[in-house]
Amino acid sequence: MRTTTWLLTTALLALAPAGAARAGDEGVYGPAAPPDAAFVRVFNATTQVDLEARVGGEALGEIPAFGASEFVFLPAGTHTLVAGSLRQPLRLERGKFYTAALAGGGLRLLENERYANRLKALVIVYNLVDGATLSLRTPEGRDVVGDVGANSFGTREVNAIRASLALFDGSRKVADLKPVSLERGRAFSLFVAGPRERPVTSWVVN
Repeated sequence: MRTTTWLLTTALLALAPAGAARAGDEGVYGPAAPPDAAFVRVFNATTQVDLEARVGGEALGEIPAFGASEFVFLPAGTHTLVAGSLRQPLRLERGKFYTAALAGGGLRLLENERYANRLKALVIVYNLVDGATLSLRTPEGRDVVGDVGANSFGTREVNAIRASLALFDGSRKVADLKPVSLERGRAFSLFVAGPRERPVTSWVVN
């Protein structure tokens, strides 16, 4: 389920001073990037500890098991991702954000929109569990992000709040998550990987 507020967000940003918009981007995504840049990070959906990765000329450091690197920016175009023994070309488009998830000896490349709404928090659920359709729910059973198919992701903008959430595979609860403080203007990525019976969950905040 993708959010539908990108056009409104773009319109609001167009009314803001250019310098303020750039400063806000730096707060969420790091140093300012050139206009033709693409952004990419790697998620290590394996039990391998301290996975070394790089893409193009950018080193992503050692990524822990079920952890993610920071986003790096590169010129749009084709770049080679090297992670452990895996080498794979990636075609990156200008202005897009990509998550390259390594799982099962292969790579799954997922494309995100730029997030720039300063008034809401963005929750993203990445489902890397084969055969599962996952939903993130409140203690009352309401969907926060619902029906995320295998090897895909779903998003939702929410109010800033400290929340205790749970993950469901259909009607079966598979994990209670630690309370998380959802903050305005930030993206909260919940990665779910591993076996369907006992998936591993990991929050990454940008």
